[in-house]
Amino acid sequence: MLVYSFKILDGEEIFIKSGIIIYMFDTMKWINTFNKLKIKNKGLYYRGSTYFEKNSIKKLKKIISCWKDLFSEATENFEIEVLLDQNKEEYYIENYNKKEVIDSLEKLIDLCNSAEKENKEIKCTKRTIKLGNIK
Repeated sequence: MLVYSFKILDGEEIFIKSGIIIYMFDTMKWINTFNKLKIKNKGLYYRGSTYFEKNSIKKLKKIISCWKDLFSEATENFEIEVLLDQNKEEYYIENYNKKEVIDSLEKLIDLCNSAEKENKEIKCTKRTIKLGNIK
């Protein structure tokens, strides 16, 4: 399963299913980020790792909190359209459980709080993992 891994460097790591992050992708562009070469960007790098520090972690936390509130209005099980191929404007439907989505976003908010408290960066990477490894 394709997921986005958010991790405090040398610390805790959480996973969020890629369809949820892709659904939120445009709002992530409001956050100043950088890659491993310290090249500045807006939002998540599609290829490679994205890093968040200080102010960008605060903004990430605010955006994720808003999405958490929005997803709390969903039905217990819901569908979202996920972009498959941007060039062809092709989408596919993914099914989600509201509690699982909200729990994963709450974990990301907690991770942001820990990073702020410890004055550490957060690294985000797209990964493929076995289904049983999602925390």
